[in-house]
Amino acid sequence: MRRLFTCIVLLAALFVSCGKRWSDDPQIAAAQQLCARILPTQSNNIDFVLEEGEGDFYSLEMVDGRLKIGGNNANSLARGLGDYLRDYCKTGVTWWARDEVKEPSELPVIEGRIERNAMVGKRFFLNYCTYGYSLAWWKWSDWERLIDWMALHGVTLALANTGQEKVWLETWQEFGLLPEQIREYFTGPAFLPWHRMTNIDSWQGPLPQKWIEVQAELQKKIIARETSLGISPILGSFTGHVPEALKELYPDAQISRLGKWSSFEEEYSAWYLSPTDTLFRSIQRAYLRNQRKLFGAASHIYGVDLFNEVNPPSWEPEYLSEAAKGTYEAICETDPDAVWLQMSWLFWHKRQKWTPERIEAYITPVPKGRLVMLDYYCDLVEIYKQTDNFYGQDFIWSYLGNFGGNTMIAGNMQDISGKIDSVYVAAPSECVGLGCTLEGLDVNPVMYEYVLDRAWERVGDDYAWIDSFADRHAGSEDPHVRAAWRIMYDEVQKQTGGHWVSKIPARPSIDGKAMWCRPAIAYDNRDLLDAWGELLLAGDCDTPDYRFDCVNFARQCLDNHFTSLYEEVLEDYGKGDLDEVSRKAALMLDILTDVDTLVAADSYFLLGKWIADARSWGTTSAEKDFYETNARLLLSCWGHKGIGLTDYANRDWNGLIGTYYRPRWEKFLGLLQESLSSGEPFNSEAYVDWCREFEWDWAHSSETLPSIASGDAKALSAELYEKYRSLIAP
Repeated sequence: MRRLFTCIVLLAALFVSCGKRWSDDPQIAAAQQLCARILPTQSNNIDFVLEEGEGDFYSLEMVDGRLKIGGNNANSLARGLGDYLRDYCKTGVTWWARDEVKEPSELPVIEGRIERNAMVGKRFFLNYCTYGYSLAWWKWSDWERLIDWMALHGVTLALANTGQEKVWLETWQEFGLLPEQIREYFTGPAFLPWHRMTNIDSWQGPLPQKWIEVQAELQKKIIARETSLGISPILGSFTGHVPEALKELYPDAQISRLGKWSSFEEEYSAWYLSPTDTLFRSIQRAYLRNQRKLFGAASHIYGVDLFNEVNPPSWEPEYLSEAAKGTYEAICETDPDAVWLQMSWLFWHKRQKWTPERIEAYITPVPKGRLVMLDYYCDLVEIYKQTDNFYGQDFIWSYLGNFGGNTMIAGNMQDISGKIDSVYVAAPSECVGLGCTLEGLDVNPVMYEYVLDRAWERVGDDYAWIDSFADRHAGSEDPHVRAAWRIMYDEVQKQTGGHWVSKIPARPSIDGKAMWCRPAIAYDNRDLLDAWGELLLAGDCDTPDYRFDCVNFARQCLDNHFTSLYEEVLEDYGKGDLDEVSRKAALMLDILTDVDTLVAADSYFLLGKWIADARSWGTTSAEKDFYETNARLLLSCWGHKGIGLTDYANRDWNGLIGTYYRPRWEKFLGLLQESLSSGEPFNSEAYVDWCREFEWDWAHSSETLPSIASGDAKALSAELYEKYRSLIAP
């Protein structure tokens, strides 16, 4: 017994000496624990203190040789830590759990007291689609890092869609449906975002019961961690989407089919219960009650999007007003403090239908302060300008930036900077926040970090900001990395709006057109080549961000060069020049090999990891194959055999290039040469038919691919730079 007591005392002493004794205040404890996860050693030298003041703010100062971070709440404390890491330690923290944080050997000293205030109280992150295109296969370790990343960047609102199928399973059983009927109504895991948005039912289902249970437990962890760090999880609500089987149980209910979504056949169309039906309120109450029972009352903000990319039963303003009013009142019956969060995407997607009169009728029945509009796609269109600041309702200005997780360097920082300046002036009372609505965690973290930073008082101009960004990617102040990112800011970061996707991941065609692909880039590829070259001149940089940049700059530059060669091949084909078509076809295939090898050096670009993560959710071979098919379909066919959303989520990924994109290019380029040799016209219809069969078979195949990065990112990048620089800039 004495020995046991001695061990306990020693362990307690070790616990205290390591600085792991958390504060009794839950907000300070949350900040301390975050700090310990990011800086396991230096966290012992950092103190967190709650301070009083108006709005969100933080302070930084040295007290008796220790760093003191003050703030009004846990989220502000986290933001203060994030800015200290960024501006003083030159330390980057990525949103990937795989990336280690380069902890400083000692904490840089701050002169005086630094203070910074938030410009707006609501800082939003995520997108319903992100749960498919990036987060579908995530475990808790992945989520833990992303939540830490959000807190370090001051995010206060985040969609929390994980695990809601458990709530629906219990809710629909209350209304008489059997578990098997409900699971068949759900889609497969990768496609759940579009089921949740009332777009499709049943596609690639039924949803396994084990998935439903495990995801619900994961959601509990997500909500608890987000709440502790001052991030309000935005939970789901009932928006009228019901299983078809409900119509048989309630034949008098106002249930109708919404019609086909995208290219999906009618059997996958969603069914909709009108908010004006008395059954609507009963289901809303049951869902919210079950959600609260399962996940607690962590937040009062609900995602409510009644008609996302679908037609309402009626376009009459009176109906739209009644539907919105009924929906809001139904939520308030369960949660009197409820706030409705509504995307503005539907107004843009069906802009010919959503007239100003209809928009006003839809959003104004909700009282001021109880509706927050998410101005979803401000990098292309700012709906607040078209609706008199959303007719006085609160809104969050949001940057979308990415569709489908595409790997395209994009984002016009100068344009975004001007737009943010403008919205603060044009809507000082209605603009209550800034946010990022990216469809996937893509290759442009610079844009999302920038937007979230603009939610706080400015520290210097954009050049100072981009220099600081370059420093933390390098891990120190490196003039070449700074020069590279200055070129990116001045010359390359010009793409705005839509799918700006180059041609490696596109299905080739004789007219040069491709789904989800615009052939022109908004900059000169030689400028990107210059940035790439500057990056490689850097000194001893060994951070995850720098290695990623070495791969990403090179990948994009080579993809752009590939696109130029493709355009030249089509011109040569039109001239009947077989020799030139053959020569350039060989160069294009060589680029595919080189890019496939290059991107294998960073695990972000690995199809094998995406598939391995999906298969890890299964316990039997059949389950593992089921998850892999979901994972493959989302990146390729999406729906049925090469129509509609095919290649929407295209990406320059290792394995995806070699096993999926390359065969299509080999077939296409071979047919071009055969056409010129034989004198027979190119048969586009036959080629498309071949592609559809190949894509469908690929999506339903299984192949072990590398799931761990291999190769030296900088060395591979440098080798390709020497090989191609004279070809790109002769």
